[in-house]
Amino acid sequence: MKLKKIHNKLEPLASRSGVVGLFLLSHAVLVLMMLFTFPRINAKFGTQAFDLKTFGYSLLEARVMLRELDQSTVDFYLFPQLFLLDILYPVLLALFLSTAIIGLSGLLKISRNHVFSNLFMLPFLAMFTDYIENILISVMLINRTNVPPGVIKTASIFTQMKGGFTTLSWLVVLILLVVWVVKKGKNKKHTANPVKK
Repeated sequence: MKLKKIHNKLEPLASRSGVVGLFLLSHAVLVLMMLFTFPRINAKFGTQAFDLKTFGYSLLEARVMLRELDQSTVDFYLFPQLFLLDILYPVLLALFLSTAIIGLSGLLKISRNHVFSNLFMLPFLAMFTDYIENILISVMLINRTNVPPGVIKTASIFTQMKGGFTTLSWLVVLILLVVWVVKKGKNKKHTANPVKK
């Protein structure tokens, strides 16, 4: 029942204009991060920031990265990166991907009782893991000279989970889009060449 309520609340956003608007908003924030915050953070690390390491990071790698940081970079990483841009981006991306799944499912006439109808929640799993990752990274940054190994390992796991859920969400959108395009193509072909009796 709760999933149906969430679905009903998101459905008005699943129009073409709603999905396009959410795509533009989420990717505007992404562009800001890629052009403004991450280049400065990555330059200090000498490698990609924790958030960008899709396959996680080892205990040794994280400790080496943390040793490279100075206080100004820590402050910059915490704000505006983690506690502004990376609060906005996950929710906007989740809304975009979720409404895209709902919109495409509607075009394909997938029943709400079908197991696939609940796939619209996948992007929100990515969002929640992203927020937990942010909290853990902030703990690592604040305690960078003495971070408990458990925090680093857990942060790495959530980074991988975020990447996994996000990838799955995009795959669902891509598969639904391909199926819809193929179905639309077949319908056009059938309309152009009706079966003669």
